[in-house]
Amino acid sequence: MRKFFLALCILMVVAMAGCGGDKGINETGYSDEPLVDREGNKLDSADAERLYESAREFLVDNDPDRALRLYAEVQARFPFSPYAAQSELESVAAHYKAQEYDAAVSAADRFIKQRPRNAHIDYIYYLRGLSNYDRNDPGLLGGDPDKRDTRFLEQAFTDFNLLVENYPQSVYRKDAQLHMIEIRNRLAEFEINVAEYYLRRRAYVAASRRAENVIERYQGSDSVPRALEIMEESYAKLGLSDLAEDARAILQVSYPNYILHRDEFYRQRAGEKPRYGLPAMDAPASAGEVDAEPGDSEAQSQ
Repeated sequence: MRKFFLALCILMVVAMAGCGGDKGINETGYSDEPLVDREGNKLDSADAERLYESAREFLVDNDPDRALRLYAEVQARFPFSPYAAQSELESVAAHYKAQEYDAAVSAADRFIKQRPRNAHIDYIYYLRGLSNYDRNDPGLLGGDPDKRDTRFLEQAFTDFNLLVENYPQSVYRKDAQLHMIEIRNRLAEFEINVAEYYLRRRAYVAASRRAENVIERYQGSDSVPRALEIMEESYAKLGLSDLAEDARAILQVSYPNYILHRDEFYRQRAGEKPRYGLPAMDAPASAGEVDAEPGDSEAQSQ
């Protein structure tokens, strides 16, 4: 859905203001391959407008590599034309569509530095956030927890946060907020996974510190109750009974439904079919509600 949203956003950008692509571009900044439009017509002597329009057609048709070559040609031949600024901006989108996330971030950084007051700068922050989000280390969910890297997710959160705070009227603001919520939960879950790793190895000091980090940095995430449990267990193993009791008391008072529905909470978090609807974890204690199938009149509250 978000990919579709991005495609619509690209189509909406008509008068936008870079960096050209590095595929098929020689050291002078010009293309080292024949320049043609979608119909195969040569563009060697084309003016800035025709080059730009042809590049944009390739971008909309999901051919970002060819688009990047033409965007670069616009900037090399006509650096002071309004089409150069537009090409620079849309090159960021082209790199993103080509899944060249490092290049997209670099192009976005240059654009922000050179054109901070551009009318579509919010779009660049949005693309930079998406690029950092998608270039996150694919090994995040595997391997040694001590070697996992979340810096790109953290940078994506910063990018989206800059957009949300500085451009409240942006059409990209809502999607940025949704990404921020997801990133916060993912980072909190990452910290919990590392804390669990230490807990299994009886490294209770390290486990408690990771859990404390969740409490301090990711309040509101659905990993906070488990963080309190890890703190309670770690403190108890370390002989810090007062701290263990405090953690347990906070868990009972702040997340009563987590204790009542713990098993179902983790079943649903693992993607299994819900047995019943979960109440909010921090709401007053509730028995929860069964999700009745159509025609099932015997479904009752659990």
